[in-house]
Amino acid sequence: MKALTMILAGAALLFNVAAVADDDDQRYQHFKPEPSDNLHQAIMNLTKYNAKLQEIIEGDMPPEDMAKVHELTYTLEVALARLSKELDVAANSLEEVHLGSEAMNKQRVEGFGKSYLETLNHVLGKHAEHHENGHDEEHENHH
Repeated sequence: MKALTMILAGAALLFNVAAVADDDDQRYQHFKPEPSDNLHQAIMNLTKYNAKLQEIIEGDMPPEDMAKVHELTYTLEVALARLSKELDVAANSLEEVHLGSEAMNKQRVEGFGKSYLETLNHVLGKHAEHHENGHDEEHENHH
């Protein structure tokens, strides 16, 4: 008889936990993020969704805007995770360049250097272009 009581109590507990989870899902609608399957896509998503976030936080932020922020953070989180992964790979490549230079290994420096530069040039694209177009003085005056 005790076993039956324990089973029923366990079932009741599971039912209550499931009911609470359903309430949370109804209160906080979860959204499917835009994918960031590669570095380019991640940067595009960060650019697009950062602009949306900036526009919202510069406004009055009524409840509807909070819902929009909640939705767009899913895409931003996925994009940042991809960017972080890509930067980890770039950091490893740079370490290989460092070690290759110590060993005077041109092939190692060239191979890993290209990989590192490809990633960083992509990440810094707009910022690098800004400096290449003669805006160094302007940039320095803002710091």
